[in-house]
Amino acid sequence: MKSKIGVLMVILGVFLSACSGPKSFKEYKKEETDAINALIEKEGFEIINSYPSNGVFRENQFVLLDNQCYLNVIDSGNGNRAVSGKTIVLMRCSYVGISKVDSSKYSIFPNGYQPIEFIYGNVNEAKYQASQSGQGSDAYLFLSPGIESALNYVGENAIVRMIIPFNNGQESNYPLGIGSAFQDNNMIPMYFDRIRFAFDDF
Repeated sequence: MKSKIGVLMVILGVFLSACSGPKSFKEYKKEETDAINALIEKEGFEIINSYPSNGVFRENQFVLLDNQCYLNVIDSGNGNRAVSGKTIVLMRCSYVGISKVDSSKYSIFPNGYQPIEFIYGNVNEAKYQASQSGQGSDAYLFLSPGIESALNYVGENAIVRMIIPFNNGQESNYPLGIGSAFQDNNMIPMYFDRIRFAFDDF
């Protein structure tokens, strides 16, 4: 009898381990939604559905953009707007992890770090390669379609904050085949508590 119970336990263990395979896309999205909602509640962010008509945001007011990124504009810049395919953008940012698998903090504002350089409107393989040059292997994580979308609303010398879901963040940063879309460290939302764009130099 004991041997039968032992066999049943082994079979049950194999069955349960098979059922607990990789997370589904739906599970990642649920975790992301929970993480973003927790951040919004913790920080007291106010979410609005349309860009302010006067372009002025309250301190903790974020607009939910069409691409599902959240944008708060601290300073809209000097009025000089980026031109798609032509403007070279130099970006500095400060990042705070908000997911279960990422509680890290990272900043490239200190003088020892070079800004991330990219061409507005041309998020492609060459851009990601350039973004890694002289900046350490993690720099490519911060350049994304979500980050770039802020420049649809602000200009040179702008300062913003953003919450970026993984489908517009680092999960979409793999044209070079770096990483897998279904890895915990890729499928995470990103909160940038400060992003600054310049078109010449800092």
